[in-house]
Amino acid sequence: MEVYRKSQLPHAAISNVGVTAALLALSLTLFFGCAHTHTEQVWIPPIMDLAPYRIIGVIDFDTNGGSELQQYVTQNYVQTVQAAQPGVRFLELGGQEAVLAKVSREQLDYEAVQSIGRVFNIDAVMFGELNLSEIKPNVRLSSTTWQSMNVGAFVEAVLVAKLWETDSGVLRWTNSTRGKDSVARLSASTNGNISFGAKDPEEAYGKLIPQLVYANTPDFRSHYEYRKVK
Repeated sequence: MEVYRKSQLPHAAISNVGVTAALLALSLTLFFGCAHTHTEQVWIPPIMDLAPYRIIGVIDFDTNGGSELQQYVTQNYVQTVQAAQPGVRFLELGGQEAVLAKVSREQLDYEAVQSIGRVFNIDAVMFGELNLSEIKPNVRLSSTTWQSMNVGAFVEAVLVAKLWETDSGVLRWTNSTRGKDSVARLSASTNGNISFGAKDPEEAYGKLIPQLVYANTPDFRSHYEYRKVK
């Protein structure tokens, strides 16, 4: 058996020791580097910060669902945005037709937006449209009488919202969302007349409008994300 002193180790042995040492050093570097990385919550600001706008005018959202639904979706939208960014100041301007008449314009284009800004002294204008599909009821005759029917149905809805800056009239932000949900029980007579069993939009459309509005407004909300930081 041959015994070598350190100074007498063959060249191959010296090379292996060097490689082993290098790998060990690299492993320690990676280990301690990873050891300093941890996960924490990071606050993410809203994509659309409304703080720069002194006052935002709100034109009642258009809808094919009637005046009561028009007020309901407009108020729900304003409340949702204010909940996301407390302190935002909104000025209710009324319906589109009345607002355009006030500024002597026929359509809501960039010139109309600029005129609205001057007349109402506001920095931005928010407006939207809610379009509901026709209700196709599933009619079932009552088991106790043939004089009345119970009707269940779904309705589809599309909500489009826009925000203009009044100094330039440019469109600053827009978003479109689509939803589908059941509506309140309908009533139908044998002569074919169909009506809602609910008396107000909130009861008639259930969670559809709030869910649609919430889905349309994520850009106004801040949130937290888990991220790896060193």
